[in-house]
Amino acid sequence: MADATKAVDMGSSRPVRTATIFRRAAPRLSLALAVGGGALMMLVAIVLGEQHADRAVNHHGQLIGNDLLLSVDRILDGVVSRRRTELAALAGQPCAEVARSLAELETHLRYVRAVALVFNGRLYCSSALGPIDRPLSAYLTSSARSDSIGLLAQTPYQPGEPVIVMYSPAGKGAGVLYVVEGDYLADALAHGIRLGAETAALSMAGIGILNDHGRFLSASASQAAYATRVTSHAWPFAVLVSSSEGFTSGTRLKYRLAYGAVGLLLAALIVAAYLVASAPRRVLLSAVRHALRRGEFQVVYQPIIATVTRSVVGVEALLRWHHPKWGAISPAVFMAEVESSELLPAVTQFVLRTSVAEMTLCPPTIPLRIAVNVAPKDLERKGFVAEVEALNEKLPADSSLVLELTERFLLSESARTAAVFQALKAKGIKFAIDDFGTQHSNLDVLDRFPFDYVKIDRQFVNQIDTGGAHLINGIVSVARHFGLQVIAEGVETEGQHQALLLAGVPFAQGYLYQRPVPAGKLVSIATAGNA
Repeated sequence: MADATKAVDMGSSRPVRTATIFRRAAPRLSLALAVGGGALMMLVAIVLGEQHADRAVNHHGQLIGNDLLLSVDRILDGVVSRRRTELAALAGQPCAEVARSLAELETHLRYVRAVALVFNGRLYCSSALGPIDRPLSAYLTSSARSDSIGLLAQTPYQPGEPVIVMYSPAGKGAGVLYVVEGDYLADALAHGIRLGAETAALSMAGIGILNDHGRFLSASASQAAYATRVTSHAWPFAVLVSSSEGFTSGTRLKYRLAYGAVGLLLAALIVAAYLVASAPRRVLLSAVRHALRRGEFQVVYQPIIATVTRSVVGVEALLRWHHPKWGAISPAVFMAEVESSELLPAVTQFVLRTSVAEMTLCPPTIPLRIAVNVAPKDLERKGFVAEVEALNEKLPADSSLVLELTERFLLSESARTAAVFQALKAKGIKFAIDDFGTQHSNLDVLDRFPFDYVKIDRQFVNQIDTGGAHLINGIVSVARHFGLQVIAEGVETEGQHQALLLAGVPFAQGYLYQRPVPAGKLVSIATAGNA
């Protein structure tokens, strides 16, 4: 089965004339399509409403987060600014001489549990405990040369009670350490609940989280419950906020109703446009159905060559439609519609059966890989595996079947798809991913499915002559990483061939080697190529 990108070799196609013929028909409008179009309009309206609601909820969270951030910043700024000079003067002096003054100064500081003096990297005097001996590194991991802040789950003197620790250097190895009660900050965060937040927390990267209940959570704890993050410009922390469920659900309901009303007003127009647009498709599929019955389809073959020897190693089967009245019709006109319709199995079966039947007529001395395009939906239908296995057994012993899956269709990673790959590969059937690097391309497809070949799309081959060889090199490297062979499509010039050879591309196809031909002409071409 040929996909739309193979349509360029049909120079005699007349899509404009064909479209005119199709428009002459006037298919009946179905009630089901009308309802479907209206439902689609409503769905679009709801999605837009959800997006607007998300922005409103996020804005609400930002407002609360900014308010909480100002409160926390005010608390921390007040801690280090009050009595800073007097406390700095005490740092480095013997604890016995300054303990009383230290305790008295601590009473002037709000939100502080204790103040400790530091000298040469050790805490030696506390406003609450008097003489102590603790390393500063037990409280802060950052440098002690500048103002620093940290979050602790607890202190050695009060286990289970989270605190904020703040360090202010006083020169010559001395400094002041402030221990701020986590409950005060939790109270400030809890103010966000009254403003409409569900949860609020203070987060320090790589350290942990203090929530509005005063609980400390490790840095590895999930932050998914918090939809909004507001970062402080004064201190290295962020406020995390999640709007309340009541506000969120109320906002979503309001926007759903508003956008739903707009959707209802426009539904009639959208339904009409949808039905008009779907009419040509129904006519087109009807014509394809008649073409299958009347034998208007045929299969042509484009050789695949080895770039080093230019010998033919395989062929790709391409579907062609020659209408008795409209002439040649490009696959670009009908294949996209067929692949999303109930006609897909019949078209795929036609190409598979025809190509296998015609290729069995080739001389047995020519080993060929016969590549046939299939859609991911083919892999999902019942009986596909048995059908392919039966056809594969009819091929000559020196021929093999390759199923090409176009990358613009996303494969679903299901147990059934995996079983299809496994069953067919066990019978010697190989898989290729077509048009790699375009549209929905992603490396995850190569990792999840056991492909054997990667086909480089013609648009990348065309760029070789204009300095785009690095793109080919990248795709070749990716293919080698996954253990895949590379086939280049759309080779038209000798320069492109040489560039592909230099890039290490083993196989290629295109007009430079041979245009697609019927099976009868392919025999002599293959024989000449392998002579």
